[in-house]
Amino acid sequence: MKKLLALALVFTVCISFTFANGQEEKGSSTSESPVKWVKSVEVQVPARAGGGTDVMARTLGNQVAKLAGNTITIVNNTDGSGVVAMEKVRTAKTDGSTILQFHSTMLIKSATGVYKYNAVDDFSIIGVSHMTELAGYVLVASADSQYKTVDDLVKAAKAAPGTLLFGVETGGTAHIESGLFAKAAGIKVKFVEAGSDTEKLTALVGKNIDACFVNPNQAKQYIQAEKATALGVVSIDSTGGRSSVLPDVPSFQELGYDFAFGTYNLFLGPKGMDPALISMIRDYYVQAAADPSVNAILEPAGFAMEFYSPEVGLAAVKKQQMELNEVTAELGLVKK
Repeated sequence: MKKLLALALVFTVCISFTFANGQEEKGSSTSESPVKWVKSVEVQVPARAGGGTDVMARTLGNQVAKLAGNTITIVNNTDGSGVVAMEKVRTAKTDGSTILQFHSTMLIKSATGVYKYNAVDDFSIIGVSHMTELAGYVLVASADSQYKTVDDLVKAAKAAPGTLLFGVETGGTAHIESGLFAKAAGIKVKFVEAGSDTEKLTALVGKNIDACFVNPNQAKQYIQAEKATALGVVSIDSTGGRSSVLPDVPSFQELGYDFAFGTYNLFLGPKGMDPALISMIRDYYVQAAADPSVNAILEPAGFAMEFYSPEVGLAAVKKQQMELNEVTAELGLVKK
């Protein structure tokens, strides 16, 4: 009987210890479990399929999905000049299931009043990157036009102020750059709504506009086909660097026109996201941007990028938003 009681006591103690230990491990795992990203993610991209922004989003998205083990769907949403995509993200759940990939055009839309919210105050900034390219957009004219150089274009504009038609997407990067160029050159031009870069190039070849600023990667095929003439590239800063996509085209600084414009890539989520989740998603994108297979696609197209630290990225966006607010007001581009 004593032996049976002893065995029963040992069994009870073992059961109690196992149960308690299991409860402790369960509690520890729950309290210390790392943040998780949802399995199905939608990336809103306010750009048409096949364009530069779309290529970046899909290339990065594919790699991020591999790293995170989730599914990333790229949604090309240009409704309302991108406002619908931005609003979908701003009002989304804070679980990272809906994020935005765009660029400085968003800051321009906020500055001009096309969009009443802004990246800094109304979104969670997941990441900010900049191109490794030294120049961005290129100014092009139709190959069979009289404009073979920037000086040709400026001379014609001064001879007939306000008559040269510059194709822009209202409130977009090309709109700002056209205005900055006109200011630097001391000319007056007429801005014509021409849509995306692809649509601008179509309008240019169809002689519906005289000139436009477009992404060099998309312009390259038109230049090689001798349908368009590249006049000058816009450097990202005052050093006057050239584009690796169009290395033979001089920068505006080289040509004597002092203006530059650097574009940031923005990765945003709805305001109020968990900082740990933001950090996790950013890390995935940083890893993807540094991956050799990703750069094998992005670098030849001039889209290779590097991410700023969170602090530097936030400061860069704040600074550019402030500068754009001033520039758009100066150029009379603010929507009344």
